[in-house]
Amino acid sequence: MKIEKETTTKWIAALEKAKANGKNAKLSESAIFKASKPRRQRVTVTLQKLEKYVNNNDNIIVPGKILGTGKITKKFNISAIEYSASSLEMLKAAGCSVVAIENMIKNDNIRIIV
Repeated sequence: MKIEKETTTKWIAALEKAKANGKNAKLSESAIFKASKPRRQRVTVTLQKLEKYVNNNDNIIVPGKILGTGKITKKFNISAIEYSASSLEMLKAAGCSVVAIENMIKNDNIRIIV
């Protein structure tokens, strides 16, 4: 539980810093709002949903948890608060890059998936 709280705090701090700098301000504000919710109210995104809505080489942030339901065939960069063990394994096997939020917000074309 403590690890998850530290991760969420780090996530929100990085997004607030990006918002203060004016980079991806609307996206950061939306992601901060969604990530600030209690854990049980945050979004959960499956690999099946990512496969449907994400294109190759996209930069994606998920302000919640990624679950390993489905399969992934596309390669993209992703940052999330939490990953299930199976989703992390499947993302890496598909060639996706799991990126820290601090590095992700430096990019210009970021999409949020909820």
